[in-house]
Amino acid sequence: MLKTYFIAAGLMIFLAATSQQKPANAGTGEQLIKPRYGYFIHPSISNLAGKSSNEEPNSISIHLLSAYKFMNGLSLGAGSGIEHLGKPLLPAYGYLRYDLNKAGTTPYAWIKAGYGFSLEGEDTDDPWYTSYRESKGGMLFNAGIGIALFSRKNLGVNMGVGYRYQKVSTTYHETNWGSDEEKIRQVFTEFNRFELQIGIVFR
Repeated sequence: MLKTYFIAAGLMIFLAATSQQKPANAGTGEQLIKPRYGYFIHPSISNLAGKSSNEEPNSISIHLLSAYKFMNGLSLGAGSGIEHLGKPLLPAYGYLRYDLNKAGTTPYAWIKAGYGFSLEGEDTDDPWYTSYRESKGGMLFNAGIGIALFSRKNLGVNMGVGYRYQKVSTTYHETNWGSDEEKIRQVFTEFNRFELQIGIVFR
């Protein structure tokens, strides 16, 4: 899993590096990579690392978001993706980002908040019981800092680190064989993860 992440990260960096063009007026000291405002698309891949009772200390998260950047450096948008935290999840969230300056290379900070929907259906746990479980998602929160490197006005690479929180709920319906009495119990699992993210920005 980590191998997949590093391969994808290397491809993104290679794409940005090979897209660099030498400015025609480099000797004048002018900066051709000027800030551009408006809509942008940001696909990314992240490694989510942390302690876990389900023997998954590392997992891969793939996201795609669209946002609008204003002239003051603030960006607002929304995104989704696919990831696995205890169970397969489909996150949906709002996105807030602030770029510190207007240069081709700029530090930035981001916040994501929303809900992770479970992609896991009902599952039978024990053949001796008429029992099944329903997996639901839960609230998600993500915040971090990074650096954006733009080699062209329309293409850049983002690299960042952050904190990721995800809550997941599972409802167990259990009926003892030969009995009509159903027992229902709900289990909540909270994931706290360190995120290492890399992505491309098309604007």
